[in-house]
Amino acid sequence: FYLFSEYINMFASSAIISTLYFGGYNFPFMSMIANPNLVAVLGVIAFFMKIFFFIFFFIWVRWTIPRFRYDQLMKLGWRILIPLAIANIAITGIVILIKG
Repeated sequence: FYLFSEYINMFASSAIISTLYFGGYNFPFMSMIANPNLVAVLGVIAFFMKIFFFIFFFIWVRWTIPRFRYDQLMKLGWRILIPLAIANIAITGIVILIKG
């Protein structure tokens, strides 16, 4: 069930991405079709094609990029990301002081 829920999450995320950022059921030259039933069917097909594209993209990225071990993530966080965050805060503060 855990693996199944991951794929449901991918489907739901893809549907939300398709709806919010890629036009949902809209497709090119939609206004040129006069039959509203055909527009509805083609809109549903376009929506599911967008969803399946994003599911393919999620799976492709997941299979392509290697997984990191826990100790590698901790090393990345403590040795690289925290010093970068502190440097970012310091540089931002200096820039604000100079401009202000």
